[in-house]
Amino acid sequence: VSTQSTGVMEFIGSNGWPAPLLKDVKLNESKARELYLSAIKITRNIYQKALLVHADLSEYNILFSNGELRVIDVSQAVEHDHPSALEFLRKDCTNITDFFKKNGVPVMSVRSLFNFVTDKSITDDNLDEYLETAERIALEGQDEEADTVKEEVFKKTYIPRVLDEVRNFEQDLNKVGEEGTDHEVMYREVIGLSHDMRSASTKPRLLEVEGELAEEEEEEEEDEMDQGEDDAEEDDEGGEEGGAEGLHNTCHKKLSKDENKERKKQFKAAKADNRTKKLPKHLKKAKEKRFKK
Repeated sequence: VSTQSTGVMEFIGSNGWPAPLLKDVKLNESKARELYLSAIKITRNIYQKALLVHADLSEYNILFSNGELRVIDVSQAVEHDHPSALEFLRKDCTNITDFFKKNGVPVMSVRSLFNFVTDKSITDDNLDEYLETAERIALEGQDEEADTVKEEVFKKTYIPRVLDEVRNFEQDLNKVGEEGTDHEVMYREVIGLSHDMRSASTKPRLLEVEGELAEEEEEEEEDEMDQGEDDAEEDDEGGEEGGAEGLHNTCHKKLSKDENKERKKQFKAAKADNRTKKLPKHLKKAKEKRFKK
């Protein structure tokens, strides 16, 4: 605990033995995932609630005590508006990412983790949804920022903390939404801008994208349902013209309201099952880009 220049220290361990460093703990896959989520939440809380950046966060400065993580060596922490705070934070995010990646955890890219820590539009209400979405994207290999070159560029690029520090806002505004340049604008989450940079952010971009994809898929389902109904009507009409053969095919009969409702339910269930098997859109787009190159 720190209040201005006052520090309160506490022994962490049991029976006189200090708790082990995280680097010395053998973790199974399940525990490693649990601790990864804990570590990134701690990193975010340090930044958002304590208004600090640890500046030396790694498996060497985290203890494992009673199944939980305890951060130590906070004396070198800097305030979140320190001139080098964001540079230190990127290093902290890199250390956390590298350690848990080595332990088999499907981690966010360093940039995605940095955005998670600094994004003001992530709240207690949408935190769980955000993390569930981020974990799914990591599992499916859809995190476009995980590209090695992009990661290295991000680690070395200057990131302004406030609008006054932005060198050419109009130039950056022109990059927004453009394929190949949109990712170059790296300060939106830090400053609290919406993705189009024309207003304050009210919802994390990650959740906005997921919402847009969900709407697209829902529209596709509705279109397929409408097309299916049109085809069924055409088949039904053809069956009536074809006499007994058409009447014998029961799948072409007119459906009652309840039967049609059940058919839609089955259709949606089948579509949901197909979505689990098909190539994710993010990954498909990434492959298409590599193919074009």
